Amino acid sequence: MLEPLTYRLPITSFRMMDLNKLGEFDLIDLIAQRTPGGPGVLRGIGDDAAVLNAGNGQVCLWTVDTLLEGIHFDLAYYGPDDLGVKSLAVNVSDIAAMGGRPLYALLSLGLPSGVREDQVRLFMAGWDETARAYNVSLVGGDTVYSPQGWTVTVTVMGTCPKDRVVYRAGARVGDFIYVTGNLGSSAAGLYLLQHPAITCPEHVRLAVRQAHLRPVARVTAAVSLAESRLVTAMIDISDGLSSDVGHICTASGVGCEIYASHLPVSETVRECARYAQVDPLEWVLNGGEDYELLFTVRPDAAQEIEERLAVIGEQVSCIGRITPLGDGMRLVKGDDKTPLLPRGYDHFKGRGL
Repeated sequence: MLEPLTYRLPITSFRMMDLNKLGEFDLIDLIAQRTPGGPGVLRGIGDDAAVLNAGNGQVCLWTVDTLLEGIHFDLAYYGPDDLGVKSLAVNVSDIAAMGGRPLYALLSLGLPSGVREDQVRLFMAGWDETARAYNVSLVGGDTVYSPQGWTVTVTVMGTCPKDRVVYRAGARVGDFIYVTGNLGSSAAGLYLLQHPAITCPEHVRLAVRQAHLRPVARVTAAVSLAESRLVTAMIDISDGLSSDVGHICTASGVGCEIYASHLPVSETVRECARYAQVDPLEWVLNGGEDYELLFTVRPDAAQEIEERLAVIGEQVSCIGRITPLGDGMRLVKGDDKTPLLPRGYDHFKGRGL
């Protein structure tokens, strides 16, 4: 008679950990330490996408993301078509953050009982709209029953010339810090969706709502930046500026100064903040889900980068500079310099799991 197979690992292989104290990014680091790269892996865990050598001077970029009902979206104000748009766009943004172009996608769709055919058709309509916008082909996936609500997992594969991939690591002391577009719109939209009693002009409500429900991935800007070979580090703003600039600083072994007066905030977001009686700086620094590009360049390349993006109609703002590691991350407001704490979204911290 065969006995059950058991695994006996030394007790020192494990330590008790409370995930709400460990946090999402320390958890990722813990997993990465135990996951050696394989043949052809140029970059594994720790960036916006994995980078695999494809030969002929090209790389494959792979990314995956999961959206959970009740965590990442609420169907009380998300239409299925909005969810289709967002689930693909956020993954495309990860490919863009590495300087690549998206090509193919896999979709795993978990659905609870009671979902209607028309809801699935709407989801796919939003997906198809986004796939056409970024020239992404859906090539496979999975469908399962999900008792806890909608679960959408998307994997996107893209490509990039090997010598043009932009990583989080690479920022150097003295580099300027840039961001595309405006910040805080998505957080403003979420705030209004969660506080429907707030009165504000309808054009304001619609603009920020659209920014939250249907984000835009900056693929054209990202490819242009990568082709310039002047960008030293890059990431997309998904967790929040305070957290994502921290990812660049950690990966690059540097500190930073962010100038509050230079942060790009649209008048729409400022008007929304006035009606909501909220400091827009909170949305800008910690709100997340803007999916703008955050990147660093050497000072002598700054003008060329600004001109390059202006040609393709992309707004860009210089919001700070890279400093020595010992200086830490600081927010500059007038003559005051205060620690810039990473207070963007974290799946585990404070959740008492």
